[in-house]
Amino acid sequence: GRGVKPNVISFSAAISACEKGGQWEKALELLESMEGRGVNPDVISYSAAISAFEKGGQWEKALEIFNSMVGRGVNPDVFSYSTAISACGKGGQWEKALEIFNSMVGRGVNPD
Repeated sequence: GRGVKPNVISFSAAISACEKGGQWEKALELLESMEGRGVNPDVISYSAAISAFEKGGQWEKALEIFNSMVGRGVNPDVFSYSTAISACGKGGQWEKALEIFNSMVGRGVNPD
């Protein structure tokens, strides 16, 4: 039979489920597999992945995905910024956290 093709919504939901379950490796796997299936991650997919890395104490990965999102022209929202800042904070990377905060203010995103 014909299966249903996953779309950005189903991928984001799956990444979010991994985030809630503390499975940052799985979240990364899903995010990386999206492109192979011709699905472009959106701000929700990226934010869920960043949040998974933040919860898993993976500040480098959180930052990498955050930068990748910006590099691909996906505009971070206040949640993406806050989560990336928090990930850096948990990793003791206050300078990076401040850089992200300044970038957020510079882009006109109001901190929550």
